[in-house]
Amino acid sequence: MNLAHLYYFAKLSEIKNYTAAADELFISQPTLSLAISGMEKELGTKLFTKKRGVVEPTENGEAFYQYVSASLRMLENGIDYICEQTGAMNRSITIGSVYSAQGRQWSALLNAFRTKVGPDVQINIMQNTTQGALRNLKRGRNDVAFCGTMGNDPDIESLPIWTQEAALVVNRRHPFAEMESISLKCLKNCEVISYNTDGPIGAELSALVDGFNIDILRLYSDEITLCSLVAANPDTVAIACRSWLLKSFEDDVVVLKIDEAPKDFHRLYMSYRANIAHPQIVRDFIEIARGFDFSK
Repeated sequence: MNLAHLYYFAKLSEIKNYTAAADELFISQPTLSLAISGMEKELGTKLFTKKRGVVEPTENGEAFYQYVSASLRMLENGIDYICEQTGAMNRSITIGSVYSAQGRQWSALLNAFRTKVGPDVQINIMQNTTQGALRNLKRGRNDVAFCGTMGNDPDIESLPIWTQEAALVVNRRHPFAEMESISLKCLKNCEVISYNTDGPIGAELSALVDGFNIDILRLYSDEITLCSLVAANPDTVAIACRSWLLKSFEDDVVVLKIDEAPKDFHRLYMSYRANIAHPQIVRDFIEIARGFDFSK
């Protein structure tokens, strides 16, 4: 097994098709197949199974991919770091983010970053859920991530940046649409939807509605889905984080203040990997974010 084989394995894990993966790697399909077979023989386990024209990582294959992808990214970061020391500086950064984080404050931070480091920096954005963004961060696919948190993780450093308030989203044809604010007591007999229990907002939502005897369908992970379902059904209301995304549906929904909801209902963080030597461009971004005033 060599370094090229690890790149082959990672690409096949991501694309899940031998022909497409071989094309992107600029090798023949038999070469890729032979490399994967050799890895499986060396490791003593199957890494992939074939299902309806695609290949899927086995349980061991998925676990191995997490280590391989993180290792390859660490290697690339190490190469970038050495290049910086010798004058061949890398000028790109990959940022993972949940959709709701990409509002006015986000844009102002990116502008401050470009102003300091220069306009030639390449900023790559990978949109995802909190779980996906943090997973990509640990695998090395993101340099930093703007999202919630899934609890303490010794491999990740998280800097609190701003908070989001909980709000009630109602259809414009709903009786509540004439109100500006509402108590959770009024939702007892309503058809309420909100975030799933195992996501980053699950515990915060449970704490908010505790003691109000509200029956909530908790299946969703983002504000776009919640708003679209409210817009489609006048009888449905949603408890959602107040963000710029809600304004996209203002023709169809009204957003009400929840009397019992604290202003810091949900906290967003900038996270990055701890205990590694980041490339200079990433260090610059983290430094700017640490000193940035997100309250403006």
